[in-house]
Amino acid sequence: MNMTLLPEKGKGKVMAICLVIIALILFYFVCLHWFFSGHLRAGRELSALQESELRFSQEAEKTPQLKARLAEITQFEANNVYFLPETTFDLAAANLSTKLKGVLSQKAQDQSRCQISSTQPLKISSEEPYERVSVQVRLSCDLEDLVRIMYELENTTPLLFVDELNLYPKPVMDSSMVMAGGNMDARFDLSGYIRPVALPAAVKVGGTQLAGTPNSGGKP
Repeated sequence: MNMTLLPEKGKGKVMAICLVIIALILFYFVCLHWFFSGHLRAGRELSALQESELRFSQEAEKTPQLKARLAEITQFEANNVYFLPETTFDLAAANLSTKLKGVLSQKAQDQSRCQISSTQPLKISSEEPYERVSVQVRLSCDLEDLVRIMYELENTTPLLFVDELNLYPKPVMDSSMVMAGGNMDARFDLSGYIRPVALPAAVKVGGTQLAGTPNSGGKP
């Protein structure tokens, strides 16, 4: 005897609808899903490209102003009198020693009692944007003359800095073999800055790549 399984009466239409829905879902994932997802992904990429294009266009509009500002800064640095005029450490260190001798001869009332004992170039590695040139100095001088010399060194152009100052009393006999007071043995570092020989290859200003320059300002 042959038996055929049939859905209960009234449920055949519901089952047919379910089978159609399942078939449509399978058809979408097999045949259409890749098409729509590809278009959505391409749309997102196109939107990102349009945003990038707009941003680059806005930056390009700023380029003439940025270049003009950069030219002003470069000109300012070229005319900045606060840097040592030399371009190398050795030349700058030699100039510091020469300048010290000149200040001493101008400000010391009695040069026989104000003498430079030694000068020694001091090169220190640092992360400062400009190269620092230092000379270790040792001199014997009367205190009043020493004050005038220090004041002149730190209030001139190019800018000089006196650091690590140490003073030691130094007894001195005058011509009549009488102890003359006030003479000091001074030891300090005399420093200045030289500008870089070449500016950085490029800097990024507001997203725009331009030729670089160090920050401007009164002092380095």
